[in-house]
Amino acid sequence: MSTRLLYRTFGVRTFDLIKTTFDKGVTYFHLVKKAGHRRCVCCGSRAVGLDNARTYPLRSVPIGNKPVIMVLILYTLICMNCGSRRQESRDIAAPRKSYTRAFGQLVLELAGKMTILDIARYLRIGWDLVKSIIKSSLRRRARRRSWRKVKRIAIDEFAIRKGHNYMTLVVDLDSGRVLYWAEGKDHTALRAFFQRLRRSGAKLEAIAVDMSGAYLKAVRLYAPKGVRLVHDRYHVVAEMNGVIDKIRREEQNRLNDEGKKAIKGGRYLLLYASEKLDEQPEKKARLDKLLEANELLHKVYLMKEDLRLFWSQGTKKKAEKFMRRWCKEALGLGNKHTTRIANTILRRFHAILAWYDYPITTGPLEGINNKVKVLKRVAYGYRDNEFFGLRLLFIHEARFRLAGA
Repeated sequence: MSTRLLYRTFGVRTFDLIKTTFDKGVTYFHLVKKAGHRRCVCCGSRAVGLDNARTYPLRSVPIGNKPVIMVLILYTLICMNCGSRRQESRDIAAPRKSYTRAFGQLVLELAGKMTILDIARYLRIGWDLVKSIIKSSLRRRARRRSWRKVKRIAIDEFAIRKGHNYMTLVVDLDSGRVLYWAEGKDHTALRAFFQRLRRSGAKLEAIAVDMSGAYLKAVRLYAPKGVRLVHDRYHVVAEMNGVIDKIRREEQNRLNDEGKKAIKGGRYLLLYASEKLDEQPEKKARLDKLLEANELLHKVYLMKEDLRLFWSQGTKKKAEKFMRRWCKEALGLGNKHTTRIANTILRRFHAILAWYDYPITTGPLEGINNKVKVLKRVAYGYRDNEFFGLRLLFIHEARFRLAGA
């Protein structure tokens, strides 16, 4: 191979090729720094002397399916200007790396189309080296991200693995990007996020969040003053679904055999939206029979359906009047579960009503959670939570058919 072709193909412009050797199917290019490119790494002076040399083998872009190693012969430079004794720069590779920059770029390009294990087998290297290259790139990209334009965000958690291991995610609702991740789901998980957000100069306006006390505490302690908190439809209705399910279980345990028979197996029927049951006459007939058999469940079911109308009131004033009436009816039932949800709604009333000022939800996060599940499944799980979190920051770019760890 000619020196000119080597330089143009591998980007080696500041080194001279001394020799080429071959061993067990591997090609070795032995390189030494050109005299005109020797400079002190401290002051940049060309007035340098040479001391002892060491060799550094660096993995480079393969030729076909044959591995290539660049063997750099690097001298210690004695600077006549500043007096420092430092080894000359590598140029084609970052410090303390065992591969060239061109090889690292090849791995990153393959990572968009292949799993880490496939890349390792194709390039005949360890999978941990592939992971290290991708992880370093993700760190650099994450540090360069700007949060200046962030105005509306959503916060939610998801399970990393079994055993109550959770991770908190923050998403920019305007761009759809994952901004931040942290292990855990208590208020301390969001402290670093709000600190960085403040330094970025972002003008945060609203936060969509569930009704978790931990996240509400984080917003109260760390969020910028004046930011609006929004509890979206999904979590409020989910709370009501939990209420109706608890009442169903209690009624089933309380009633005799005939009453139990009417209620048994009706869990999901009670959670269905009424308009969906209109398309399934058999399920609708069974639900009607269940509601006829139990007056309390009938009333709570109607309240559940009524609650869903809150988000279609047209104006904030009408919505406020609607919700206060609904809470009064829930308290009037005298049931401990309906009383609890009514009191919860009244405590969080302003955050629920804020939807009419900022109609945002954690819906995008729910969609991302589905992508996260695919990412975990394809990778057969992640042992390195930091690497997993970095992958999540760029999950909107991932190809889930092949993406892995």
